[in-house]
Amino acid sequence: MLPPIHRLLDGNFQRPELHRYIGLLSLTFWGLILIAWLSYPAENHYSIMTHTFSFLGSFEEKHSPDYWFFFTIAMAFWGTAMFPVVQYIHRRFLLISVWGAHIGRFFYLAGCIGIVLVACFPDARGEVIGDWEWTDIHEKAAIIAFANFFLAVLWHGALLVKDRLAVLFAGHESGFPHGLLAIPHLVWAAITGLGVYHLIAWETIYAERKLAAQAAGQPFGSAWTEALNTRYSFPLWENILIYTLFAFILWFTLAIPREASTHKTQS
Repeated sequence: MLPPIHRLLDGNFQRPELHRYIGLLSLTFWGLILIAWLSYPAENHYSIMTHTFSFLGSFEEKHSPDYWFFFTIAMAFWGTAMFPVVQYIHRRFLLISVWGAHIGRFFYLAGCIGIVLVACFPDARGEVIGDWEWTDIHEKAAIIAFANFFLAVLWHGALLVKDRLAVLFAGHESGFPHGLLAIPHLVWAAITGLGVYHLIAWETIYAERKLAAQAAGQPFGSAWTEALNTRYSFPLWENILIYTLFAFILWFTLAIPREASTHKTQS
């Protein structure tokens, strides 16, 4: 069973409760995403090589005009269901640094809010607020989510380095398994770095190919279209990085010490 609502909202999980909660979160989110994917019209040919993750929730005719809301529900659920997980992480990292834990929580909560806004404003054309279209707000919400989750990962990694140094040089007793917690960080960093490398490299490759095509008098598409169905495809890496982020957060959460450590809280 899950903890009572007051402990749930405070992130005060017992270990079996945390396992059940994360399992339920994962099954619900990816179950809804699977439904959104299966409901995507076959004639619109959804593929991670050509379609961004958010296209599953676009109500445009060329995407998923009838069943886009499954994606919206999934993203809204992910963003809100993460709050107890964030609070759990915060409670544990108070043992390393009070102010550091507060900053880390801010980054994670801002990322969660960004995810909810992504759900509320689908990636679709059509004015929604003044001259702003749905997709304009969606893009800004996605940036808020990615930037803050990115900072949250780096920040908690820095706090772990701080704690490790305290163990080595100040005789500080820590209950944090630094080596175990470093593994998800290294996996996340490797995949994220690979994605960023390909997206940046494509800018130079595209410019060279475009010049060659123009010199030969041949037509050449935009940077977006020419990258589709290649390893430089933006949709490909966007999908991969979202999967990686989801896996990282839950893996990292489960790797955090089960119970409060006995060492003194650092300022």
